[in-house]
Amino acid sequence: MTSLPPAPDLTVPAPLSSDALATIRRQLRDSGLAVLPDLFDRGYVATLDAAYQELLASRPADRVQNTSGQSHVQMQMPLRPPFSDPVLVANPVVYQVLAGVLGDGFGCSYYNSNTAYPGSTRQPVHRDSDHVFGTEQSVPGPPTGIVFNVPLCDFTVENGSTQVWPASHLIVDRPEDKTVRLDDRVPALAAARVNVPAGSAVLRDPRVWHRGMPNNADHPRSMLAIVYKRRWLSFRHPALVVPESTWADWPDLARSIFAAVPRQDG
Repeated sequence: MTSLPPAPDLTVPAPLSSDALATIRRQLRDSGLAVLPDLFDRGYVATLDAAYQELLASRPADRVQNTSGQSHVQMQMPLRPPFSDPVLVANPVVYQVLAGVLGDGFGCSYYNSNTAYPGSTRQPVHRDSDHVFGTEQSVPGPPTGIVFNVPLCDFTVENGSTQVWPASHLIVDRPEDKTVRLDDRVPALAAARVNVPAGSAVLRDPRVWHRGMPNNADHPRSMLAIVYKRRWLSFRHPALVVPESTWADWPDLARSIFAAVPRQDG
């Protein structure tokens, strides 16, 4: 496994100013999306991508899941170096943002990745999760979870940057809407592409409508996806476990975020 170079300057990023923090939280409320530019050094991300592609290539086929759309795959991520680095899974800047969105007691419930290979096709429009009470509620509630996406390369139209429908997290379905595909509903809405350089990160409300797009480049387009939820939600993916060796190396902030996740030897 490719190892990451030491990055002491990345382990404790400078906190956001009160104005920047208020802006990002407002963007999450209004559009369901917010970009954190230059959160990571590009060299750090390039080395992380090399480790990721090596892991993906070594995984047996039954450990890598095809998602909707040809040549789109997802992989559960192990909480081992370099993917357990606190700068990824317990980033202080991300914590600063999410503590005001999900509450101080939020925890990690899912750690996944997505890759669109060259030649991939367009995915159906989808949500990662629906409103808590589904069609029983008539107005949107506050977010109960946030997806933290870390692009492992520059995201461009050419390599299939994610297409999103800002503010779609505020749409609450009526019972009759459930029979209509989201692909048939999006023509009435404004779309955007998440075109961001490596080193940036994206925070997204999982209720936002989105889809992976065709990768017409000559390299895979990969990103990490870490999901944080309010502590009172019981959902946790069964593949999410913390090795005891990782736990021993983690600072208190990481331990607090993964406190409800079981640990295992090895």
